[in-house]
Amino acid sequence: MKDNLPLVVAYGGGTNSVAMLCGFLERDIKPELIIFADTGGELPHTYNHISMMSKKTMEWWGLPIENVYAKYQGKYESLEDSCIRKKTLPSLAFGYKACSMKHKIEPMNKRVKSWMKKNDHSEIFRCIGYDAGEPHRAIDRLEGKLTKNLHEKYWYPLIEWMWKRQDCIQTIQRHGLPLPGKSSCFFCPSMKLSEIIRLLKDYPDYFERAINLEKNMVVKGRIEGLHFGVKWSDIVAADDDQLQMFEWLDKNDTAKIPCGCYDG
Repeated sequence: MKDNLPLVVAYGGGTNSVAMLCGFLERDIKPELIIFADTGGELPHTYNHISMMSKKTMEWWGLPIENVYAKYQGKYESLEDSCIRKKTLPSLAFGYKACSMKHKIEPMNKRVKSWMKKNDHSEIFRCIGYDAGEPHRAIDRLEGKLTKNLHEKYWYPLIEWMWKRQDCIQTIQRHGLPLPGKSSCFFCPSMKLSEIIRLLKDYPDYFERAINLEKNMVVKGRIEGLHFGVKWSDIVAADDDQLQMFEWLDKNDTAKIPCGCYDG
């Protein structure tokens, strides 16, 4: 912060991003740009929470949360529409992260670049909401595995403040705000088994749209479905006993979350 550069917040719509903004408010830190890259695939609770938080940031700093989008042939195209057009699945289903790059990182980078030019800024701090329980994600970004821009410095406030997930939750509650819930595409291949079952029960229409992506896909090799090649339609054949097993497996899974979009 000693460089006195403008702060640009990459807002993910989840617990980490909300806690980061609350932390700024507590420390009298004012960001100059807050952007949310919308894949078009978030669940209603995320969009509702972002709308509520945008009103809060207007109260706090006179600054709304801006939505940015990926485009195809000059027009907005959601990740879901892109998959349908290409008859494929999100790249994470094949072990890649192009979906995060195209629908998250690239739209944000374009907006930041135009904002810097308009406001005559030659360098900025990009604020990323990785918490203290996931420092490896900051290392990945610093090593240039996700993005590299010589005109940016990266700042990870939650890691600097040593806030883990529970600290973030407590901060949000301290400000009297509702917890945002998990932010991710409803058809994300990194969804846990129990989350897939819950999606069917809580949002059957969204679950059907995910199944339609699998049906629309032209099979590529051994990949036939969203969950590491397995079709979601096969997974949901599980009964309640199997659901409890899925929840236990998810709870005890210590593997790194592969999706670059994850925001707590």
